[in-house]
Amino acid sequence: MAHQAHNIPWTVLASTLKLKTANSCQHHAQNFHVRKEPDRGKKLTYFSNAFVKNALDHARCERDKYPKNYDPPADDEVVISDEVAKTIEPTVYRWRLYHDAPDEFDTVQEPKKHGICQHMKPDEICHCPLPFKERKISAFLNPHTYNSCYEFYKHNRDGFFNLEVVKSLLLYGEMDTILRVCAAEYIDLETWWEQSQCACMQPDLGWDKICRLAIDSYVLLNLIQCFPETWDNAGTPSDAYTSIKAYQYVVRHCTKSGWTSDIATYPHRQFFGIEKGQFKSYPTPHDIGQWGHLLEGKYQDMTYYPYGLMPYQELLDFEKPMGYQPHATDVTHVQWILCQRGLPPELADAILDEADYTPKRRLRVADQPLHPENRAELESYLKYCWQLIVRCTMMGQALGMDMELLLGNMIRLSIGDLFICKCAKIHHWTFDDKDRDLLVFK
Repeated sequence: MAHQAHNIPWTVLASTLKLKTANSCQHHAQNFHVRKEPDRGKKLTYFSNAFVKNALDHARCERDKYPKNYDPPADDEVVISDEVAKTIEPTVYRWRLYHDAPDEFDTVQEPKKHGICQHMKPDEICHCPLPFKERKISAFLNPHTYNSCYEFYKHNRDGFFNLEVVKSLLLYGEMDTILRVCAAEYIDLETWWEQSQCACMQPDLGWDKICRLAIDSYVLLNLIQCFPETWDNAGTPSDAYTSIKAYQYVVRHCTKSGWTSDIATYPHRQFFGIEKGQFKSYPTPHDIGQWGHLLEGKYQDMTYYPYGLMPYQELLDFEKPMGYQPHATDVTHVQWILCQRGLPPELADAILDEADYTPKRRLRVADQPLHPENRAELESYLKYCWQLIVRCTMMGQALGMDMELLLGNMIRLSIGDLFICKCAKIHHWTFDDKDRDLLVFK
């Protein structure tokens, strides 16, 4: 059953779509196609409004769990507690490694096993993942500054670093800390909602990406469960859905590398079992003999990505061959084998660490999230995606942002990217001028 089926009308969304084995308007890819029915716009509008309303309702209920009002933090107040700092430090270290160039965030040391950063003097050299100074409210007050091309880090390095800390807090659900930060008098995090390195680049570094990727995956995985075509004769999910264009798009889009910030991809990489660098923002097919015809122009850009035109395993290997992604049970089994050979546990662990043989996926049955044995992980993942949407909504509301409008735009874009092609003739929606609560597809 789809997640939140009692609040979100998944069957209404499904009724506007037909699953076709080949779509001439999509390079003959297997995918969903909008039905040619006169009321499809009303149905999409109804679904979208219900989705947004449910997110707002859940954000309101979640907000009631915290103090009604927060006092603005003092100028030098530490707003990230020691406990929270320990919680988010592994993730901070992960994205610090991604930005270790001298013109970005400099080098970083591994987290200390017994403690967090103690460099409390301003003039101390610090390579800790989360420096003590970054836990103060002053670190959260860096506004986004307009910059010319190639000068983003020159003008926005400190603000961007703090933005990544905020995203880490969102991933871990540290909403008390976030709400305290949002109460600051000169907080400017709303300007970091959707941002790019410069005006000529796509926005790929804002905290909106946490919400958007969660929506894309959440909508697609719930919708697939509404289609009998994705089930076998015994009434259990088959793996046929993994060849659908929309599914392959979500897996790649939510896990690809090459964005200015890739924090938003972390939970999706873990769930789908996709390692860093498997998919890139500027892709080139590994098998040029088969897919070289997609490249054109001086820079050999791909004319389109062949989602839905190949089996799922070929998608995984499309840009580079994909290695085996161990499950936690695999790691435990190999550790047991090493210990059975007479190695002490400490040495066995050291060997596994050196080989980077660590859990790389959450699904027990790899690459099949709808498999019955993966049901618990799927439900946990869908719940987490929904929590990310709610957390971003809470944060936006605390900053005074119009989250009804922003969530409406996001669900519109998600539906458009996943399901709507040119021949559908549904290109955009707007807010009805007479009723702000009504989103209308046009």
